[in-house]
Amino acid sequence: MKSEFDLITEDIINNNRFKLLVNESHHGLSRYEHSLRVAKSTYKFSKKLGIDYKSATRAALLHDFFLDEEYNGLTGIKKGSVHPSLAASNASKYFDLTDGELNAIKTHMFPMTLKAPDSKEALIVTLADKGVSIYECSRFKILMEFTVWMLFIFNIITFKNN
Repeated sequence: MKSEFDLITEDIINNNRFKLLVNESHHGLSRYEHSLRVAKSTYKFSKKLGIDYKSATRAALLHDFFLDEEYNGLTGIKKGSVHPSLAASNASKYFDLTDGELNAIKTHMFPMTLKAPDSKEALIVTLADKGVSIYECSRFKILMEFTVWMLFIFNIITFKNN
């Protein structure tokens, strides 16, 4: 028996384009895993708050629905400010979305995008994304970078001693 979360998200999760996010690196894991974490957090908080948890969960799952190749060479802060619109555009191509869902996707990088979320659901997506991102970066990305540096230093010491 499928959970309510699975029923809300199954069309997105089963979409072939969305499945490509498994191959996109994000915060030390895949963008697919990141999006699932944000969606699950949004689902739990939205349900507890008694707001439209279905729309909020779907928007959360689609908030980073883009491939790196779609950036066309953009880097740094530009990527952060452009990707919400890119994700919203992609999500609209594959799914029927409400205006509220689109707003949640487009504003999830507030304050970087300057336009604030205009609903409780969009605000929950924004906050869930920030919380999950901080957790992932501290748990996965920083640990991975530290490990790479330690291996680099180990190789230098080993090379000097040979």
